[in-house]
Amino acid sequence: MQIEDLVALLKSDLLNEYAHWHFYMQAATTVRGLHRQEISEFFLEQASGEMKHVEEFRRLIHGLATRRGLDPEVPSLVGEFKIPSADPKELLQAALEMEDQVVENYVLRHSQAEEMASSGSAADSVDGTYIALFLEDQILDSRSDADNILEMLRGET
Repeated sequence: MQIEDLVALLKSDLLNEYAHWHFYMQAATTVRGLHRQEISEFFLEQASGEMKHVEEFRRLIHGLATRRGLDPEVPSLVGEFKIPSADPKELLQAALEMEDQVVENYVLRHSQAEEMASSGSAADSVDGTYIALFLEDQILDSRSDADNILEMLRGET
């Protein structure tokens, strides 16, 4: 894995972070029914966390690109997302699927970063290790969110 390729993948991950932020913002204002207020507040908290992820990814990408002489521009587009309905359970299920998918993506990206760290130059070793550590935090955060959502869904059945 080359740094250029990994940065391009991280830029696509950033698009997903934007999508997650928008999903949670829309879900917060779309949700209806029993426990609407509490679930709306939960979605707003999640949106705040996603906004932090967007900032972290933007800074990571910009730093890597600047150090390596790559294009430092980061995308500001939003990846695709869908609000299934106003039903709290359906919205929580969609959020769970979204978080589970991002965990899988980041586990793959983590292994790609480790591969770069172990097979490249000194700069690749440093940057690959740095990216892998960054992704470990993202994996922990997203998996924790997914587990929390799963517990909320279990309370609904």
